[in-house]
Amino acid sequence: MVKLAKIFHILVTADRAREIITSEIVKLIRPEERDISRAAGYVAYEDIFSSIDVPPFDRSEVDGYAVDHESVLDSEEDSPVVLRVIGEVEIGKASKGEVGKGEAMYISTGAMIPRGADSVVMVEFTSRRGDRLKVFRAVSPGENIAHAGSDFFMNEYLVRRRTLLGPEKISLLASSGIGKATVCSKLKVGVFSTGNELVSPGKGLKDGEIYDSNAYYFKAVLEGSGFSECDLLGTLPDDRPSMLSFIKKNLGHYDILVSSGSTSAGFHDLLYQVVQELGGHMLFHGIAIKPGKPTFAATFKKSLFIGMPGFPLSAASVLKYIMMPSIMSAYLQAKEETTKIPIPFRINAEKGKDQIIPAIIGRGGRAYPIYGESGSISRLSYADGFIVIGSGKNYYEKDEKVPYFPLSSLKRDALFIGSNDPLIERVLFESFDSPTIINVGSWGGVEAVKLGEADLGGIHLLKDGMYNTFLLRENGRIFIILRGFSRSQGMISRDGTSTFSDILRKKLIFVNRNRGSGTRDLIDSEIEREMGPDFPKERIRGYFWEAKSHVAVAKAVEQKRGDVGISIELYAKTLGLKFHKLRDENYDIIMNYDFYRSSKGKMFVSKLRGSRKFSTEFPGYTFPENMGEPLNVR
Repeated sequence: MVKLAKIFHILVTADRAREIITSEIVKLIRPEERDISRAAGYVAYEDIFSSIDVPPFDRSEVDGYAVDHESVLDSEEDSPVVLRVIGEVEIGKASKGEVGKGEAMYISTGAMIPRGADSVVMVEFTSRRGDRLKVFRAVSPGENIAHAGSDFFMNEYLVRRRTLLGPEKISLLASSGIGKATVCSKLKVGVFSTGNELVSPGKGLKDGEIYDSNAYYFKAVLEGSGFSECDLLGTLPDDRPSMLSFIKKNLGHYDILVSSGSTSAGFHDLLYQVVQELGGHMLFHGIAIKPGKPTFAATFKKSLFIGMPGFPLSAASVLKYIMMPSIMSAYLQAKEETTKIPIPFRINAEKGKDQIIPAIIGRGGRAYPIYGESGSISRLSYADGFIVIGSGKNYYEKDEKVPYFPLSSLKRDALFIGSNDPLIERVLFESFDSPTIINVGSWGGVEAVKLGEADLGGIHLLKDGMYNTFLLRENGRIFIILRGFSRSQGMISRDGTSTFSDILRKKLIFVNRNRGSGTRDLIDSEIEREMGPDFPKERIRGYFWEAKSHVAVAKAVEQKRGDVGISIELYAKTLGLKFHKLRDENYDIIMNYDFYRSSKGKMFVSKLRGSRKFSTEFPGYTFPENMGEPLNVR
């Protein structure tokens, strides 16, 4: 019997997934009476009306004298009217007596206006001796008086249903004498992860294991919204009995169970099967988005189950793009309006699914995509938000606007986009309090600085035997290139492999670098130099493997997933691998002119020149005398 993987058979669009989840969450929200001292951050379940007029009586807005305005009609600075003071109105007490023509009563701010008075003269415009009061300014009827109900009146709306009770609303309720409010219950959410490979943070890792980050991320986001109370329920192994027992135990205790992992269509992905076996009604299994497609939602009698993918970025994208908007809608909270923002280069769309891509907002206002694998959570940690590349067209052109959803407002005093290097990261963090570093390769850095999106970037581009200076031949450029440092590039292996001929002869697996990186340019030039310009590079096993960094190449070799790659000497020494030097390359800095002239740019140059102090920590690096100086065209 052939065992087939499950096909996603209830695939829905992102909009439909949000509609479904919203409607189910609405059913879970219950009324809950809370003392207003404990109601802040909750949402009103029903309309709340004032029980009294506020203020409940006419009161003075100033310290002064309560009068009939007709008594002081003729008052002028050089011809004051004299009145007789007949008493005082104490704050917090009912007024006694009546103010007649030619009379006045002293009154404090907030005190009740006495009978017969229709205005208050500010004390600054009076002079008193005994019971004789000189008034140097006339007043109009109602002047300096807050009338009963002028703030709000009995039975007036104070809070509309589904309004968030912030400090101002709580104060409003208190001022109306309302001590308790009926609010929407917060969702009680249980969060867990599935996978034999998962280990809780704080414990040691064995081969093949990884730390569980999804559950902690889910809890932080859900509780941070203010509408959920979350419990971390731990991790589950990928076996049916454990899942059956665990879910059955927790279903009745939570409004929503949220999981990550075991949701796809593979043979070992059991969770959706277990949910159905326990009587869960599958609402959908699969959303037409990338990443995040293998997401499902199911209902039980009194609870909702949402199964998210295991890869961190996939799970985070679903949480931010699908689940959080659904929760906000269920509580009738205003969602942030979708804004549109231009992209810095052409991006191809994918047929049938929306792409959700973390992005940073560059200095020129474009949303710069941060590409990477769906297993990466770090991209979200420094993203400003994410863009959505819809499936309704084949591609989006440079500067075309696409939907943008903000995640957070990040402080950023320097934006570095370019080739990755561990030493330059050290220099950047010495130079700035909060730099953002996006490693997209040398060519990506060049383009970002040219577009005005990045302040600076790292490059090591070889052409005609020289590094980087060919870029300076451009007319009208807005950048300069600073001399950086040199680092040894070479073959990293476990057995000392030193040529591409050896790789072919030994049938070794080669770990290549990503297109657009300076190291990829070096690799291709070395293959052509050694094997000839017509050599078909795809004959090298692993040529299409695109590792995104020097350390990724070295780790692949160390872990025996690959046999040889090209990286920097630093990582060979760090991981105990053999290193055959190919050449020393120049790692230079491309920098926006204005940034170079700024105090921040000057600080960076100073720290770059001082990076020689790290020489013992970075084997394979050399530090030229002209480090930090602008390069000339060659």
